[in-house]
Amino acid sequence: MQKQFIFFIILSVLVAIFAITNAEVMTVRLFFWTFELSGSLVILLSVLLGALLVILFGMVSWIKKKLLVKDLRRELDMAKKHVEQCTTEKEQLMVQVQDLKAEIKQMQLPKTPTIQESSQKHE
Repeated sequence: MQKQFIFFIILSVLVAIFAITNAEVMTVRLFFWTFELSGSLVILLSVLLGALLVILFGMVSWIKKKLLVKDLRRELDMAKKHVEQCTTEKEQLMVQVQDLKAEIKQMQLPKTPTIQESSQKHE
């Protein structure tokens, strides 16, 4: 940021020196009007107009970027919510899988005789 500021100061000083050294009166035509202005004033007005155009186009670009960032943040928030939803659903499905595994295991286990049943058979 400081480098840019220093660059603009130096550029401004150079433009001012150039404008002052070219101070003779000149005729300027703009559409239907004709003006007699000093060269330095024409140079300074031209530089000022150029700077305003750069600022204007820069603002348009800045606004577009801000809108894009806003859209991307909204999209990111939606993606985060979707991930949270999927994670919750996965956890619920994992619980169901564990329950089903336990249920299958109980169905497959052979019935082991209890101690009482074993003692009754031996008698």
